[in-house]
Amino acid sequence: MTFTIRELDRIADKRGVEALDTSFETSSVFDLVTGARSIELVERPLAQPLSKTYAIDEVFAHWASWEHGWVADDGGVRGFACVENEPWNQRLNLWFLYISPEWRRRGVGRALLERVEAHGRSVGASHVWLETSNVNVPGVNAYNRLGYHLCGADTLIYGEYAPGETAIYLAKML
Repeated sequence: MTFTIRELDRIADKRGVEALDTSFETSSVFDLVTGARSIELVERPLAQPLSKTYAIDEVFAHWASWEHGWVADDGGVRGFACVENEPWNQRLNLWFLYISPEWRRRGVGRALLERVEAHGRSVGASHVWLETSNVNVPGVNAYNRLGYHLCGADTLIYGEYAPGETAIYLAKML
């Protein structure tokens, strides 16, 4: 399967991005274990697999302040990533990264992240930073394989939006 990574056209690509299947299944979750000066993610198997779907409509929500985006294109949108530069702390914030299930583990995420990281270097960012959830074990594992590491967590941020979930922050130096 051949694809290209290209700049997102917010108008022409909106329908293709919104059609992406953001669902995933996991047979484990990460529990956050904290100490006075430490945090650790401990993987815990689940009795039954968990399925989750992220709300794709958030990508184009009025509050989503990302500035640049890219798509993996093979004649249709197969993956999407978008970022916002935060110059005050030299951070490139990865807002969203979604890959169609049939295109996962085929290099699409890696190619999109390579484009994100190249953009980060071009705008003077020192690192790429992202947020995901403790239930997104497949995503965290993929980010780890690509050089992203745990840099923080927040047990309170999701509230009623995602009850019982913990925000996990990962970063990669550029």
